[in-house]
Amino acid sequence: MEAAAESKKVKFTLNERQRRMLPLVMIGAFFEGFDFMVINLALPFITQDFGLNDQTASFTVSAVAVGTLLAFFVVRLADRWGRRPIFIWSVVIYSFLSLATAFSPNVEYFIVCQFLARIFLVTCWAVGFIFMTEEFAPEMRGRAIGLFQSAAAVGAIFPSLFLPLTAAFNMEWEGLYIIGALPLILVFFFAKNLPETAAFLESRERLANGTEHKPSLFAVFAKPYRKHIITIMGIWICMYLCYSSAMNFFSYHVVNDLGWGTTQVSLVTALAYTLGLAGYYVVGKLLDAIGRKKTAYIFFFMGACAVTAVFQVEHMVGVAIAQIVAVFFTGTFTVLCATFTNELFPTEIRASATAWGNNIVGRIGQIAAPALVGILTIPVGGVANAVSLLTLGPIVCILLISLFLPEPLTYKIPEYKPVES
Repeated sequence: MEAAAESKKVKFTLNERQRRMLPLVMIGAFFEGFDFMVINLALPFITQDFGLNDQTASFTVSAVAVGTLLAFFVVRLADRWGRRPIFIWSVVIYSFLSLATAFSPNVEYFIVCQFLARIFLVTCWAVGFIFMTEEFAPEMRGRAIGLFQSAAAVGAIFPSLFLPLTAAFNMEWEGLYIIGALPLILVFFFAKNLPETAAFLESRERLANGTEHKPSLFAVFAKPYRKHIITIMGIWICMYLCYSSAMNFFSYHVVNDLGWGTTQVSLVTALAYTLGLAGYYVVGKLLDAIGRKKTAYIFFFMGACAVTAVFQVEHMVGVAIAQIVAVFFTGTFTVLCATFTNELFPTEIRASATAWGNNIVGRIGQIAAPALVGILTIPVGGVANAVSLLTLGPIVCILLISLFLPEPLTYKIPEYKPVES
């Protein structure tokens, strides 16, 4: 663990290039978190407006999440066209789609708009992680990735703060989606300051000189990377089973099962996501100090326990405390998975690894989670028990990481060797 020890000594500072890059990347992360939280927070109000039952509401969330699979094709383009253009256009397109969602006349229109929005939301998020991985040295990377995801967490706080305001205008969810379109304005001010990553430019130069070939669709399944990409797919799927069900059904559970009102939901959600921000600081410090694997064991285990408590405790104070703890740990799940995904593959196929591991396979867990909750609700006795059952996902993640993945801090990535066409 010499690398981890060295990482602990390195002070986290930004150079001029990183200072120019961060504003837009952080804005993209902020609104990704904002938009992702809106459907979770507003689900009971959306179901009321469109007259949906428990099962239909669950399958609506799953249908929207299918869009994350198609992000695979857009994210992969970052290995060909560059990180910068894919990131910027993703922000622009999902902003337009958020605005269109606010004017949904029926649930079908809502699903289509949010289905398409998810493609570009997830692309923005995935490419943002690649920016942080390629622009920060390994000894600071854990803290950099934690900082990036903390912006998404801050974004996730704001829907709960705005909900009472939009509710006052009888636009609980419509108003939130209008606010979600604001990146369209901000991107015009900050886009010029976002540079292409140095790692991608170097890779493109090698391609231009004919020393390398464009990676194929299945390059990540070559022998040096095969075991890792399959394991990465597994941890993304299992993580999302817990993470998505916990996020999708917190508001739904406390409103419908425990009788909470809008004010209670907003207060607890805002408090949990505000205090939970500390989790990103802690996970970033630990990733660099004690290593990626040990940190993952701690956060996956504690997150699974906390989510179970959220859906099994009935007293409001107990639920609120459990939710604060749950957000502290589960909020970092994506940081952990993205760290392993980005650090175990070379630059030339890093976006492809993210696309395969997270978007095309891992997101199956996100899509399946709400549908599984709907399917399990009757057999296990309610939404709360169904979500609690899915908290086994992070425990499986711990087993997969311990058995099949190396410690990224000390791992030497096999050089990318393209196959001659």
